[in-house]
Amino acid sequence: MNAIEFRKITKRFGGFTANRDLSFSVKKGSIHGLIGENGAGKSTAMKVLFGIHPADSGEILIEDRPARITNPVHAMKTGIGMVHQHFMLAGPETVLDNIILGHEPGRVFVGRKRAEAELRSIAKTYGLDFDRWDRPVSELSVGEQQRVEILKLLYQRSKVLILDEPTAVLTPQEVKDLFGNLIRLREEGKTIILISHKLKEVLGYCDEITVIRRGETVGTRKASETDEAELARMMVGRDVSFTYQGERKMFAGTAEMRPLVRVEGLSIESTTEPLRDVSFELKPGEILGVAGVQGNGQSTLLRALAHPAHHRSRWSGGYQFNGKDHSESDPITLRNDGLGLVPEDRLSEGLLLNQDMTENFLLGQHEDPRYSKNGFLLRAKARAVTESKIKEFDIRPPYTTVWTGRMSGGNQQKLVMARALDPGPTVLYIAHPTRGVDVGAIEKIHDAIVRERNRGKAILLFSSELDELIDLCDRMLVFYNGGVRAEFARPEFDPWTIGRVMGGGDR
Repeated sequence: MNAIEFRKITKRFGGFTANRDLSFSVKKGSIHGLIGENGAGKSTAMKVLFGIHPADSGEILIEDRPARITNPVHAMKTGIGMVHQHFMLAGPETVLDNIILGHEPGRVFVGRKRAEAELRSIAKTYGLDFDRWDRPVSELSVGEQQRVEILKLLYQRSKVLILDEPTAVLTPQEVKDLFGNLIRLREEGKTIILISHKLKEVLGYCDEITVIRRGETVGTRKASETDEAELARMMVGRDVSFTYQGERKMFAGTAEMRPLVRVEGLSIESTTEPLRDVSFELKPGEILGVAGVQGNGQSTLLRALAHPAHHRSRWSGGYQFNGKDHSESDPITLRNDGLGLVPEDRLSEGLLLNQDMTENFLLGQHEDPRYSKNGFLLRAKARAVTESKIKEFDIRPPYTTVWTGRMSGGNQQKLVMARALDPGPTVLYIAHPTRGVDVGAIEKIHDAIVRERNRGKAILLFSSELDELIDLCDRMLVFYNGGVRAEFARPEFDPWTIGRVMGGGDR
């Protein structure tokens, strides 16, 4: 029996067609992967199923019966739940209150004790228990917040669980724990639809995989009967390389040039992720990678280097940028001195979600002489450059007037990357450049990063993907417990050795 079946679903937004005659089915009691390029229509299709967007035509069948889902509340009553890519949680409220919100037991008084007892039973069954149900959600890690979202669906008696890019911001251990939980849910008879860009994950854990390209169904494959190469070809319509294949030139004089970034004995006090005596140099024409399991100091380092003034009260050590002391500078001063930045969190630190693509491309560049003259913005110039970047990075929908809050996560990331790589900066701090990005776009982003390195830019690259660092970097720093555990030159790159150092072992 099919848990869900799409029959010729079409969804339009004005003149843009997000889904066109989309048809596929999901077997009951299975984990079903849904993959495709950024902007292919995966999330839109699931939002149609969850009742957020009404379909313009076509029909959806639930357990082989036609169903018309009018809103998310109706979807939840039908047994369909969704964990969105960006979690829908009330940060100041407790774990318990976030889970029961909208489904409170009792008509007058909220029966928290009864709800907590029920949740403890559900959590124990599925291995999702919490030590304290009264903790504010804002104090939880990203992985723990995701468990809260899954518990919400189980508390609501969801039979079909939709997870949109669930591993995009998780550590490797959290990813392992998540899929262990999903397998248990499948064994209990739940149906799981997994939207993802990570082909290894869908091949490793899904039963079947449906590929969508430009809003249409390309086909469905059993995971046991396909591979990464075929899925990538179905996604983007061409063969895709999974390692960087471009030219890596030596930038003349790198070894003799003065460093553009010099960090000496940098320590920062922090209750969550301190830094301890970090020192390194970054020269023109090289990519220096920062590796490590999340929470070992990399995030603190990036934020400190991008916004030293904010951390100054807890700071010791030296920081020179472009030959100047910048240990007390703000982001605007650093940008004016040649810094381009791709932050860790594109939503809170990199985008204005209620503004269009042109405004977001201008963000932080309003005083740049290329886009400003005599105090007036050259909007036509900015719009033209934005249009060229949309074409270069294949950002969808391809309209400068689209609000970034309505774009997929991968397309938001491509816009942030395009802005950072806009000619001008001499130093680039890039965090997780391909987070939530499809395999075809990964190629373009990797090509762009190495191209900037070949032109003499100095690049500090943070990534949770070790393969990505090994592909792109000239040198690599491995962080553990707030400090640099080891440094590797490119000829020394070995995944097993680096992975051992990331876990606290020796070289």
